[in-house]
Amino acid sequence: MISAKVIYKDYDKQVITYMTNLIKRLESQYGQINEEWRVSLDLIAFNYDIIRKCQVDILKNGLEKTDARGRMSKNPSLMICNQAQDHLFKLLNSFGLNLMSKCKMKDIEQDQNDLEDLIS
Repeated sequence: MISAKVIYKDYDKQVITYMTNLIKRLESQYGQINEEWRVSLDLIAFNYDIIRKCQVDILKNGLEKTDARGRMSKNPSLMICNQAQDHLFKLLNSFGLNLMSKCKMKDIEQDQNDLEDLIS
């Protein structure tokens, strides 16, 4: 069993909690965590941590920042957060951990059952 508290100890509490819940979910869904999944799990933790840090920055500094010349521009954390969310979403998709992928998996299971019914 993979311990998120040990592996992700350098991340903040919310990332550790999320990864603990994610690992429990994967273990219940697949029976075990395959070692080759570790890279993807590490990337999930990393991207979630980036999102959390961006959220803190956006809440503290707002959506726009004034640069050294006094010009207003978008807070760079917005773009970084959006990219991290996109990466996180894709990683979660690879494990079938969102509503859309669950629907697709159910469709695949139903198609397989229909095919088995036709064959027998």
